[in-house]
Amino acid sequence: MNVIAICLDTLRWDHLGCYGNEKIRTPGIDAFAEDATRFDAAYCASFPTIPMRTDCFTGHAKWPIHGWKPLGDNETTVVQCLRDAGYHAAFVHDTSNMVPTGFGKDFDEDIFLQPPTGWENNTDEVTLPVPRENMRQNAGGFIRDRARTMHYEHESDWLVARTMRSACQWLEGNYRRDRFFLWVDTFEIHEDWLAPDYYTEYYSPDYEGLDYSYPRYGYTDIYEKHELKRLQARYAAEVTLTDRWVGHLLEQIETMRLLDNTLVIIISDHGMYLGEHKRTGKHTVDPEDAWPIYDEVGRLPLLMRLPGKARPKRTSALAQPADLMPTILDVCGVKGPETYGRSLAPVLKGKAKSHHEYVFTSCHSGSGEGRIPYLPSAITVTGPRWTLVTGPEGYKAALHDRKEDPGQKKNVIKAHPRIARRMQQALIDFMRNQGADAAYIDEYTHL
Repeated sequence: MNVIAICLDTLRWDHLGCYGNEKIRTPGIDAFAEDATRFDAAYCASFPTIPMRTDCFTGHAKWPIHGWKPLGDNETTVVQCLRDAGYHAAFVHDTSNMVPTGFGKDFDEDIFLQPPTGWENNTDEVTLPVPRENMRQNAGGFIRDRARTMHYEHESDWLVARTMRSACQWLEGNYRRDRFFLWVDTFEIHEDWLAPDYYTEYYSPDYEGLDYSYPRYGYTDIYEKHELKRLQARYAAEVTLTDRWVGHLLEQIETMRLLDNTLVIIISDHGMYLGEHKRTGKHTVDPEDAWPIYDEVGRLPLLMRLPGKARPKRTSALAQPADLMPTILDVCGVKGPETYGRSLAPVLKGKAKSHHEYVFTSCHSGSGEGRIPYLPSAITVTGPRWTLVTGPEGYKAALHDRKEDPGQKKNVIKAHPRIARRMQQALIDFMRNQGADAAYIDEYTHL
């Protein structure tokens, strides 16, 4: 059994046709989904970019004890386990955040698609399309990204195109191996949302006005209605661009007949607020304003395809990134260490309809290594029907019934105190079992 995992940054589940979106064009992933298992209740645990991937690689939900930090030397990863079992492992990626945090260290091949050399010389040529103060990081990231992309002439210049083509080329040279593990990681759809114009024109033709592509992480009161719609259109264009090139890789996999002996996984690390809950961005940048992680950010697209046809098309079983490592090892018949994550193989094979009782989502806000001071995060507890959100002292805890209120707008905690207390106790037990310090638990688990 081979394994190919494709991780896409900042892709919202509800922007894919296979998850019910009828307006945004995603034919590549949608075609793959027709023969895959669609997880309708996959949620991020450790948030955001690097913590989520740490969960994937280690099989643990790490956020109660640390945040954004390199992989530890004592961590046992899925890559190590597979290589010990005779797998050849390759890492094809353009996600630069993963380079200093050591995610490539265990692979046989680490293929990093980099921005062009000398891009720093372009920064003085970048012009700002909107007021500087209305962009994240006071436009610092925007200027960097535009300087890196200033040389683009063709769609094939985009990093997502280069990364997926590089993965295809790797498969051309390695598809005959007995066993391989390929992890493909692209930073699309992360802002700057600068897809080729013809993609943006799908969703926002003949636009005139301030043109936002790099939103400030904050509240929507800075936007006019048409400006926010333009921002949403630019995001949709990035989704379609990414889908085209992911589809290119998926076609290569099918052409090589690798679907006959390969587990293929598509997952995102998190989503993004695009005006919902009066916010834009995935997290706060105000240390005094912890943000909730609702489904627009915390729920993930997760598609898995086992060889053969006997599998459920959809499942409501709660899943999380930490489940990837035990699932991969289980399907491949490889022994691994005990993990918090659990194998999804019984769900994929139709032998189980449920998985986790709850999934716990947050960015580390305790005293552990890797805390980001400007990114305090509320904690979201997700069950099959209910969502509980709790935060630091002064935070108003909220309970949402997703069956009646899928947008998670109505707080019904006063009407259902027993449900809230049960979910609160599950959170406390989880944080204790994961080794969180008592002060962190006491501060963040009140109702």
